[in-house]
Amino acid sequence: MVATAAEQQPLVRLELDRRAQSSIIYADGEDEISCNGGEESCNAESDDGSGNNQNNKCHGSSVVQTALNMTKMCMGTGTLALPFAAEKGGLIFNVVGLALIAVWNYYCAHCVLRCWDCLHPRNKRGDLDSDVERSSARQPQDYGSAEDQGKLQQLDNRKPPPVGTTSYASVAWYAAGPAGLLVVDLLMLLLMVMLIIAYEVAMISFIDDMPITTGSRKIDIIIPSVIVALLSCSPDVSFLSKFSIIGLLALALSFIVIVWQGLVENGLSGFQSTMNLWPRNLTDASSWFGVVVFGYGIVPFILNFHESMKTPKHIGLAMKMGLILVFFAYIVISSGVRILFSPSHSFDGDVLQALPTNSWLALIVRLLMTFVVAMTAPLIVVPCGEMIEGKLGIGVDEVRKRIAVRVLLCMLCMIVSEHAPGFVHVVSFIGCFCASIIGFVLPPLFCIQLRHNTRKDNVTKMDFISCCDVGALAIGIITTILTSTMTFGEMSKSQQQ
Repeated sequence: MVATAAEQQPLVRLELDRRAQSSIIYADGEDEISCNGGEESCNAESDDGSGNNQNNKCHGSSVVQTALNMTKMCMGTGTLALPFAAEKGGLIFNVVGLALIAVWNYYCAHCVLRCWDCLHPRNKRGDLDSDVERSSARQPQDYGSAEDQGKLQQLDNRKPPPVGTTSYASVAWYAAGPAGLLVVDLLMLLLMVMLIIAYEVAMISFIDDMPITTGSRKIDIIIPSVIVALLSCSPDVSFLSKFSIIGLLALALSFIVIVWQGLVENGLSGFQSTMNLWPRNLTDASSWFGVVVFGYGIVPFILNFHESMKTPKHIGLAMKMGLILVFFAYIVISSGVRILFSPSHSFDGDVLQALPTNSWLALIVRLLMTFVVAMTAPLIVVPCGEMIEGKLGIGVDEVRKRIAVRVLLCMLCMIVSEHAPGFVHVVSFIGCFCASIIGFVLPPLFCIQLRHNTRKDNVTKMDFISCCDVGALAIGIITTILTSTMTFGEMSKSQQQ
C-alpha cells in the first residue's frame, strides 16, 4: 500500500501500526471471543508476535482486582490524617464531602480516558455508564477512516513525546505541547518531593511519641533518613514493593489498636456526645479538603489501571467499585474513630497521637509504622531522582552522579522536614495544591484543548459535555487557589506555634 501523507506523521503512523496488530481495545464482541478462548488462543496469537498485546490482555487484571488495586493505592499513610479531617470538617460535612470528592475523582478520571480516546479513535469502551459519557461518546467508525486519520493528523503537528513519557504526560503533550508536558513533570516532581517530606515528618512524629529516643530530634530523624538514602541508592529497589502488604497490615493493626483504645477509654459514650456537624470556618474546610483529596488521588494513574485490565472497556465499573470501597472505609476511619475519641481527645495531628506513650502495644505500632514508612519512601525517592537525573542529563552509567542526586535529595527533604509543621498539615497542603491541580484542574483542561484541536464544526458551539468540562475546570481552579492559600496560612501559623 502506498504511504499517504497522513502516514508520514509520527502519531498517525504509530496509530496505524497499532491497528495493523492486535489492539488492547477490541471491536464490539471481540473481547468476549478473545478472552473466552482460553490459554490456547492467547498462546496461538503470541507465537507470531502479533498478539503480544492480546496476550497481555488475557492475563490482565479483572474488574474486581483493578478495584482492589485502586483501593490499596488510595489507602496509604494518608489515612492516618483522616480523623483530623473529620475533626476539621464536622460529621455531616465529612460524609457528604467524601461522597462528592469520590464523584469528582470519577468524573476527572473519565476526562483523562476521553482524552486517551481522542488520541486512539479505535478505543471504544462499552461501559460509558454515566449520562455525561453517553452524551459525548462517538459513533462507531470504520477503523483507519479518513476522518480518524484527519483527527490524528490535526493532533500531530509536533514530534512524539520523549521516550519514557507516561500515558498521562503523553495526554498533556498532545493537548498542550512541550509546555503541558513540562507542567505535568514539574507538578509530579513537586508532588514526589513533598511526599518524601511528608514521610520524613511522619517518622519524626512517630519517633517523638516513643519512650526510646536519643533525646535529640535531629539525631532521631537522621537515623531513618540514612536508611532511606541507602535503600534509594540500591541498583534495584523492586524488592521494597514486597513490603506493601506489611504496610497495609500495619495500618490495619494501627486502627484496630486505636479503636480498642477508644473503647477502653470511652466505651460507646462518644456516640452520645455533641460534636460539630460542619466546619467552623473556611480554614477548617480547606484543611479537610486537602486531606481527603490526598486520600483519593486515582486520576493521574487511571490510564495505568486502564492498560493493565483484561477488559479495559470495564474501567468505569472498576472505578465505581474502587471508589465506593474507599468511601465506606474512609467514613469508618475518619468519622468512626473521631466519634469514639470525642469525649477524651481531639485530633490536631495524626491518629497515632491518640495512643498512650507508655503502652508496649502502642510502641510496637509506632515502630512498625516507622519501619513501613522507611521502606516505602525509597519507592518515591527513586523515580523522583530519575526525573531530576533526566533533567540534568545524567546518564544511566554515571552511577556516582546518580547516587549523589538521591543522597542530596534525601538530605534536602530531611532538612526541610525538621522545620515543617505536623504531618497532617503537610498532607493537607499537598492535597490542596499538587493533587488538586493534577487531579481536578488539568484533566478537564486537556479535554477542552483536545476537543478544540480535533473538532471540525464551529468552535464556539458548546454541547453538554463541553459545558461540564468548563464548569469542572472553573470549580477546580477556584477551589485549588482558595484552599491552597488557606492551608498554607494555617501551616505557617502551626509552624510559628
